[in-house]
Formats: sequence, C-alpha cells, structure tokens
Amino acid sequence: MEETQDREMVVLNIKTVGVVGAGTMGSAITEVMALNGYSVVLKDISDQLLERGKRNIERILTHLVEYHERRAPEEIKRIESLGIKLTEEQIETVRNALRPAYDRSTISQTIERIRFTTAYSDMDGCDVVIEAAFEKPEVKKEIFRELDKHLGDEAIRATNTSSIPITSLASSIKNPGLLLGTHFFNPPYTLPLVEVIPGLQTEERVVNEIISFLKNLRNHRRQMLPIRVKDSPGFVVNRMIVPAQNEACFILQEGLATAKDIDEAMKAGAGWPMGPLELADMVGLDIAYDVAAMLYNEFGDPKYRPPTLLKRMVEAGYLGRKTGRGFYEYG
Repeated sequence: MEETQDREMVVLNIKTVGVVGAGTMGSAITEVMALNGYSVVLKDISDQLLERGKRNIERILTHLVEYHERRAPEEIKRIESLGIKLTEEQIETVRNALRPAYDRSTISQTIERIRFTTAYSDMDGCDVVIEAAFEKPEVKKEIFRELDKHLGDEAIRATNTSSIPITSLASSIKNPGLLLGTHFFNPPYTLPLVEVIPGLQTEERVVNEIISFLKNLRNHRRQMLPIRVKDSPGFVVNRMIVPAQNEACFILQEGLATAKDIDEAMKAGAGWPMGPLELADMVGLDIAYDVAAMLYNEFGDPKYRPPTLLKRMVEAGYLGRKTGRGFYEYG
C-alpha cells in the first residue's frame, strides 16, 4: 500500500469519486483522486475518449515515478560536480534520504482504482461526482440532469467550471443544495489551488464536507489548498488572469512584440512562473476564449473583451498544447 493510502482520511463519507469528462482536466483530476487511494469512476461519451484519458493518466503517473527515480542520482551527480568525492557510505545516505516515494507499481495500482465507463448508471455508487466537461452551461446542465437519474439523494454534485455561475447550474437538478463549484487549476497534480464556490442554494454541510475532503488530498507536490469563493462569474483567479491574457493577445495582435518576448517579459519582469500566452496554450485557447466571452457578457467591461486574434485561432483549430499548435507549436 502506498504512502498516500496510509494517511488518515478526514472525510469518511466520501469513498468513491465520479468524474465526468476524460479530457485534460478530467483525467488529471481522476489521477489525483486515485493516487490518494479513492475508487474513481471516470465517464465520457466514447471508449476512444476514455482510452485517451487513460493514456494521459498513465503519462502523468510515469512522469511522477521517473521524477522520484531521478532524485537521488541527480543529487549525487550535482554534489560530485562541485569536486566533492562521495564515499560509498555517503552515497547510500543520499539514496536513503531521497528514496522514491513512488515506484513502477504505483502506476498499475493507481489505474486499477479507476473504472472507465460510458454509462451514467455506473456512477450510482459515487459519493461525489465532479463534472469536468466543456465550458458550456447547457452541456453542464444536461450532465447534471442525467446524473440526477442515477446518484443517491446525498451524493454531492460538483462542477469544475472556471467561470459559469454556480447558482444557474444548480437550477438544473432536483436538489440544488447538493451542487457547488470545485474549480481545480491546470494541472491539478502540481497546482494545489481549488476554488470552492457555493451557490445561493448550496447547503453549508456540503461546502464543509468538500473543503475537508479537498484539504486531505495531496497532489504530486503538496496538500491541496481549497479556498472559499462567492458565486460570481470568473470567481477569483480568472477575474485577474483573463484581462492579462487578453492584453497579451492584443499586444501580439498589434505587433508590439513576439509571443516569446511577451511571455519572457512577464517572467523576467513581473516574476510570473509562466507567461500569459504559454498559460493560455496550456489551458486551451477555446477555454480561454469562452471564459473571456462569458465574463464580457456578464460584466460588459471591455477588459474582458476577447481579442479578434484569439477568436480566429479558435476557429482555425489552433487550441494550444492539446492540438499541437496555439501561440506556440508543440511536437
């Protein structure tokens, strides 16, 4: 049994987690849940999409295991590159201190906790289901209507929306008090933040249970960090990020600087770990456009107006890393 399973689980009511959507976010959220010892049911509309999601989960886990395998050899190499000759005893001390927390068995054991399905009926035993589908209100509402037919009366419904008001989504289910937002950030296996957003109807016990549940999770780097946010379009992070991404795109559109130089400027001059255009490519330009358009429609503030260049790139199918081309090209 892995280290993550030995940790006491604060929330005993949640044992099985459902995830709807096996795309970039859905598969990554699934990986975090399964790595923490939870049984997960991952649902999508086709076996092809599920297989793609499974391959992404295996890729994420492989990178985790390889990182842990490299730590000790790389540290030994680093020390000896300074001209220090380590004894066998010292080398063994380094190896013991940096002994891998995960090994190759972690991959198969984690995958075994995941059930891949195209049927909503397979989610009938889930204690919480996280929807991670397209950022379209009607798509999400239809998913929750289908879940309502199969989930238990106490099962929590959560949406990974990055911008859509929770109260409007909650109107699609029989008991709106069971629905709330859990906005994970991409990629959730390295970024610990989760915005927890109750709607007007969400029961307080549901909010408390989800926050406790999330606090007990650990991604590849640290404990997850849930923060409570009021139900407002864009919540906290996207209210700040979208104007920056828009302005970066306008600067590129106007020819003031190249994409690379725009990103380098924000990293070297503002301390950002990733440039705004790099970030948009990672999130997906279609998502970046949809979120900006939604915020612009909600607030009417021109700082949220999607740039024409962004719209044209989405129309061309240049969606970022997931399609191999966005502001940058990817092999």
